[in-house]
Amino acid sequence: MLSVVTWPRCELRTIVNADFHSNTYLLKNRSGSGCVVIDPGLDREAIAQDLATCGWRPDAVLCTHGHFDHVGSAAWLQRAYHVPVHLHAADLKLAKQSNFLMAVFKLKQRIELPDFQLVNDRSAPITCGGRTFTFHALPGHTPGSTGIAVDDLFFSGDSLYARKTALSSLPGEDHALLRASLTRLFGWVGGSVHVLPGHGGSATIDEIHLHNEPLRAFMAEAVV
Repeated sequence: MLSVVTWPRCELRTIVNADFHSNTYLLKNRSGSGCVVIDPGLDREAIAQDLATCGWRPDAVLCTHGHFDHVGSAAWLQRAYHVPVHLHAADLKLAKQSNFLMAVFKLKQRIELPDFQLVNDRSAPITCGGRTFTFHALPGHTPGSTGIAVDDLFFSGDSLYARKTALSSLPGEDHALLRASLTRLFGWVGGSVHVLPGHGGSATIDEIHLHNEPLRAFMAEAVV
């Protein structure tokens, strides 16, 4: 399923992958026909079809975290377009467990992994297509979960959703750490910043504060 969104300063396309309904985002460069791909999921055919439809060519791939439904097509994009794929170093081990986790979820598909360019908490922002992408550490959902900020957009992966919480019992998830990460995030991010999560619809930070009741309850829980 494809959603095309035109923001005041950018062209952004959202592909909802068939498995797990994860969001893959294509953000067009400021000029030309290049784009940046954020969180390439398992639905490689849908991503390829949309790239062909809009005539965009990836210049880089950015992954908010290492779960298979967010890196599943990264190796294919790297081979097809000879582009770097960026992931936080703390999630490399998790990415390498992708095929094991897919088997646990009874998925028949198996994936290859790209040659990741690893970022960490001290890494410089990534400049691509006339934009600057900054990785912000948001450990909790996974050890290396990040939010990726660019202009007035924030790609939050599975750390922050618009109308629910990103809680699960997956290996490596730490709810107390996620709560602490979101507390830090809410301390500096502006209310008008638009959050583009790994699953589900988008919302501004202000809208999340107003309408995301499950998140509000989660944030109010005592840290153990």
